[in-house]
Amino acid sequence: MIVGGNNFVRSLFLMLAVTLLLSLSAGTGYAQTGEEIFSRKCVSCHTIGGGDLVGPDLLGITEKRDREWLIKVIVDPDSFLDDPIRQENIAKYGVKMPDLGLSEEEAVKIIEFLSQFAAQPSEVTPEETPEVPLGDPEIGRALFIGEIRFANGGPPCVACHSVRSAGINGGTLANDLSDLYARLGDRGIYGALKSLQFPVMKDVYAGKELTEEEVANLAAFFKEASEMNRAKSDIYPLSGIILFLVAIGVATVYFRRVG
Repeated sequence: MIVGGNNFVRSLFLMLAVTLLLSLSAGTGYAQTGEEIFSRKCVSCHTIGGGDLVGPDLLGITEKRDREWLIKVIVDPDSFLDDPIRQENIAKYGVKMPDLGLSEEEAVKIIEFLSQFAAQPSEVTPEETPEVPLGDPEIGRALFIGEIRFANGGPPCVACHSVRSAGINGGTLANDLSDLYARLGDRGIYGALKSLQFPVMKDVYAGKELTEEEVANLAAFFKEASEMNRAKSDIYPLSGIILFLVAIGVATVYFRRVG
């Protein structure tokens, strides 16, 4: 009886050990799958400890937001746009989280992956993300307004967007892009133009992705437009000061003559 009891205990212990190992391996695979989804779908707009891009840095996001909220944002971001946190982010970054067509299961995997990086930054980067080469702003402008067609047949940006700082008044379906470069920088511009994950753009440019050269030229154009926008913004306060001083001078001369 004792021998049989020992065998039973050994078998039970072995079964528990195998179950534990399977659970641990499943958890590891779960996180890796989440990393793959994040690298494919999220990394063009978000970093984990690398600062803001198109959207916020997600370092520690699982500590700041509850699980259900995160799942809802990832799976159905358009369902609660009146949420105060969503409104704050939209106002800050100028874009809303696009619907990426992710399932709840995929959302949970992403959240499990992000939960590993509550304390230290991650080095997750897009697969083979080269540094954006220097582009030609004139070619970028021509691509934007459709004077030069995109190689893969995508429509010109001007159909939906304006860049008023560069004198381009295009469609009103989407935002004016005068300050796009100032908000995103090189890395963010590259991610946004390469992924085109925003709802309308994702459908319109499906199978018509931009080439590396087109991305570089558009980025150069947006950089130039952003500098124009900043220069115009700087002029207004200076103009106001000059007009104020002129008005004071005219008033002084007038009252001296009257007196």
